[in-house]
Amino acid sequence: MKSLKYLAKKYKADKILDHNYIDIYDHFLCKFRLKKIKLLEIGIGGYHHKNQGGNSLRMWADYFIKGKIFGIDLYDKKFLDSKKIKTFIGSQTNNFFLKKISKKIGKVDFIVDDGSHVNKDVIKTFVNLFPNLKNGGYYFIEDTQTSYMLRYGGDGFYLKNENNSINFFKKIIDSINYQEIENPFYKKKYLDLNVTEIHFYHNLIVIKKELNLEKSNMLVNNRRPVNKKKYKLKIVQIYLKYFLFYLRSKIYICIDRLKFF
Repeated sequence: MKSLKYLAKKYKADKILDHNYIDIYDHFLCKFRLKKIKLLEIGIGGYHHKNQGGNSLRMWADYFIKGKIFGIDLYDKKFLDSKKIKTFIGSQTNNFFLKKISKKIGKVDFIVDDGSHVNKDVIKTFVNLFPNLKNGGYYFIEDTQTSYMLRYGGDGFYLKNENNSINFFKKIIDSINYQEIENPFYKKKYLDLNVTEIHFYHNLIVIKKELNLEKSNMLVNNRRPVNKKKYKLKIVQIYLKYFLFYLRSKIYICIDRLKFF
């Protein structure tokens, strides 16, 4: 079998020509090469030009021997359609379109976002498509440097801007560790329960979907375990402390919002 690096060069995929993504992709995907996987890539390339684009789709089709490759783009790229490749016309920001495609192709093993790279689009697409990823699958987000660029809705001046896609995905680190968050008022979210890994590389993020059930070795239900019968006063003290920290957190949130404006 030809290596992913060889195939990327063969099909002139920008994943190797303009970026250094190939070794990272190969690290996560090599063990799936002979399996019947489904991969969805957002952004086919070639823009409005007919019979252009699809370099990455061809690369994936050759890499995954038994795989089925799907592509989404704003422009008609049906010239790429084959036994292993299927393309769809639509926007990654159109919720109805994404739900329709997800229903049609079913759950997929891998998703690659190489679409608009606009921050709000990246976040919205992830929120909509991540549930359609199979457990054990990976979600790849390319060209995350746009998180720092104004023309893409990023911000290179205020790096804590919560609208930046990088900051959105940084929070997943907290989700992975949600069992360790000492806060009895903490409410579990979808990502808390369904992400076990996140990897940040230069201009690339990789997220693994898996049931996140590992328990804390120090907390129970996000609070310190205390014998209720033996330490009633201590329990009251702990919860009073929790409540004060809860109020403090609300003040900090207000201060952060004021700083932004």
